[in-house]
This record gives sequence, C-alpha cells and structure tokens, in this order.
Amino acid sequence: MATTDHPTAAALSGASPGQSTASPPRLWFVDNLRTLLTSLVVLHHTAIIYSGLPLWYYTEQPTSSAVQLGLSVFLLVNQAWFMGAFFLLSGYFTPGSYDRKGPRAFLRDRLIRLGIPLAVFYFVLSPILCLVSYRGGSPLDTYLDTIGAGPLWFVLALLVFDGTYAAWRLATGKRPPRSRTPRPPAFPAVIGFVLVLALATYALRIVIPQGFWVPVIDFPTSAYLPQYISFFVLGTVAYRRGWFHAVIARMGWAGLGMAVGATVVFLPLALAAGPDAWAGHGTLGSLFYALWDSTFAVGVVLALLTLFRRRLNTQGPLRRYLSGHVFTVYVIHAFVVTAVGYALGGLALPTSAKFAIAAVVVLPACFALAAPIRRLPGVRRVL
Repeated sequence: MATTDHPTAAALSGASPGQSTASPPRLWFVDNLRTLLTSLVVLHHTAIIYSGLPLWYYTEQPTSSAVQLGLSVFLLVNQAWFMGAFFLLSGYFTPGSYDRKGPRAFLRDRLIRLGIPLAVFYFVLSPILCLVSYRGGSPLDTYLDTIGAGPLWFVLALLVFDGTYAAWRLATGKRPPRSRTPRPPAFPAVIGFVLVLALATYALRIVIPQGFWVPVIDFPTSAYLPQYISFFVLGTVAYRRGWFHAVIARMGWAGLGMAVGATVVFLPLALAAGPDAWAGHGTLGSLFYALWDSTFAVGVVLALLTLFRRRLNTQGPLRRYLSGHVFTVYVIHAFVVTAVGYALGGLALPTSAKFAIAAVVVLPACFALAAPIRRLPGVRRVL
C-alpha cells in the first residue's frame, strides 16, 4: 500500500485513515508483509516467556537445554531484522503523509495515533501487567517502578523519528521530488549501505553492547539503533525513488544470497570468538556479529519484499481483516501473551509443548480480540 489513507496502511506507521487523495497504485504486499511482521512480534514475545530470559512480564525456566537453545536462536534471528523492517515500512509512508497534511496536521495526527496508545500503555497498562509478579514497597514506589513503554517502545521511537522528520522538512523548507522512473537501488549501493551499517553498529556496541538497557531511553534493544534509524531513513528515500514499485526478482535472489552467505560465514566466526564476545565491547566477535546481522537484515528484507510483491500482492477478506488490525494487535498482544503464559503455568508439560500451545492460542486470540476492541467508542480513531 502506497498511502496512509486506509486503516491497514495507518497501522504501525501512525497515520490516520479517511482522507481521499490521488495516490499511486496500492501496494497490497506491504500490508501482507506487515501482517507477517506483527505475527512474528507476538510469537517472539511468546518465545521469551519460555526461553529463560527475564525479559517479559511472566517467564518460566525451560525444561530442556535443547528447547532453550532453539528458542534463543529464534529470538536472535528475529531480532536481527524484523524491527528494522518495521521501521523501513513506517519510513516509507511518512513522506506522503507529511506532503498531504502539512507539518501541523501531520504532527497532530502522530500524537493521536501514536501518543495516545503509548501514554495509556505507559501509565496504565504496564503497571497492570506488572501487578501480579511485582514485589515492591509503597504503592507510589510500586507504580513508579512498573510504568514503562514495554513493547510499545517501537511506538515511542516512531514518535521521535516522525518528529525529527517533520523538523528536517521544516528546516529545509522544500518538498523533495519523487522519481518519475522508479528503479531499484544498484547492488554496489546496497553493499555499501550494509558495510556502513555494520561499522556503525559495531562502534555503538562498544559502549552499548547487546542486552544493555540504556537508562531513561526505554528501548530494550538500543544496540540496534543504527539499524532502526537507517532503515527508517531508507524508507523515506524508497518512497521518493519508488523502490517498492521497482522490486525485481534479481534483487530478491541477491538478498537471499546475502542472508544465507552472511549466516554461513560471519555468524560462526562471531560465535567462535567465545561466550558473549559477539555482544559488543569492541571484540572481533562483535565485529563479525555486526557484519552478520546487518547483512542478514538487508538480505532478508530484500528477499521478502520481492517474494511478497510477486506472490502476495492481493488481498481477500482474511488478509484484509488481518492487515486492518495489525496495530491493534501490536498494542494489545502483551496482555494476551502474558495471560496465556499464566494460564499454562500450572500445567506439568515440557517447555516445547507449552510454547506450541501458547503460539496456537495467542496469535488467533490477538487478531480475534482486535475487532471488538476497535469497535469501542473512540478507539477506532486511535487504533
């Protein structure tokens, strides 16, 4: 989808539906790709519950080291690319929204579409999610310790990125032209982008290694900030140059080759450097890991954009429903994931069985609940 004039395009980009303007042909495959990404987010947080990592509102220790390893690999591979892909898609829809609305309406819309869900989650829903497991002091201390963005850190980042984009447009005082003849980026430019991203990521992880939670900045994966920022900027450039309209099979195959090649070459070198050496602190292992996740992210995104444009560029009733509710699912899924985790907590089952049951229950439940939630008075304007 090429505009933000429909709820599916508005989802996870912060734009509002309902305007009628001339627009390029709809990119249905982008909606369908966003549905995949949102589903991966839900499964990602479900996997955290059973991975043994204390990174969710409810967690369990895995019953098998093999299962723990499998879930850890699933989490690391997801983290390498899928949030960057979200920022790429969000960046793509930002220039068109700003062009149509102007700075004031653009920022007002972002504050409504992104700011309200973020504020509600930060000050109300997050303390509720923490209430069962939190053991604190006074009620005020408990409340202050449990407020936070949680998985809506992505929404917080989008607010910052959108505000920065609006400031840049106001400062430059001009509207960049759109390309008349969309062409895919040249392959040498793709390789150059990967190398610059890898070096920037490696440099940042010297001071902010993987797993380090930066105080004040409520981002759980700050070590990936170079990817998030650059993919958002790349999305705005892709809109101006029409790259999503010019995706060709050759770029998709090249992207797949990049992802596989980086996994075969760089990832073993990163892991062979020793336990946690891949995480940062300027080690050789962290350089190889930055080369892997940067190359992997770009490669997977290129491959998926090509695949979805060629094979999944249509929507029937089911895909339309799913893509129309992805933002609502993103906002509410923490409650569903946590509730199912608690519900299965008393069952004497191996971790693999619990994760499988949770995944089968959580994903349909999130999408099923999204529609009635959006029908609540005033909610559809936001979600």
